[in-house]
Amino acid sequence: MSRALDADATLVADPGTPCPYFSAYHVVRGTGRRYFSNRAHGALGYALAAAVGAHFGRPNVKTVAVMGDGSFGMCAGELETLVRLKLPLTAVVISNATYGWIKAGQRAGYGERYFSVDFSATDHAAVARAYGLKSWRVTEPHDLAPALKAALAAGEPTLVDIVCQPLHEAKAPVSEWVA
Repeated sequence: MSRALDADATLVADPGTPCPYFSAYHVVRGTGRRYFSNRAHGALGYALAAAVGAHFGRPNVKTVAVMGDGSFGMCAGELETLVRLKLPLTAVVISNATYGWIKAGQRAGYGERYFSVDFSATDHAAVARAYGLKSWRVTEPHDLAPALKAALAAGEPTLVDIVCQPLHEAKAPVSEWVA
């Protein structure tokens, strides 16, 4: 995402799966508020609505909302707002069919005793198309850059659904999980 966005873009990352990766690896170029993340677990679903606000605060720059699929489930109705207001936002969903950050915490802190963290896989690109957004579903790494490029350049509401491994199985850049 750092390579795909220009230096003036605004990125809003949800807590959950996007949080450790964007906090560790996203490069913010320039001064001012260009990256927003609400790290509190209770704020799932924050990124899309916050990106709408960020767009109105800086309407002449590209705004991107990155969220996990758990967060998407809490804010999917906001896609109608994007379409109705013709907001040129891009939503990125990291799909792994789990509340990844919570499950990783249960793995590390509770001996893999998982409770209420898994759910069915969803085709978020199809959901977005049903709302009227242009969308892409990415299942192979080599398809990611072209999908992001097309979505960011579209000038209309777009969504990229990225299917990936669950966070609790990854070597996420979180000190307590890297052991």
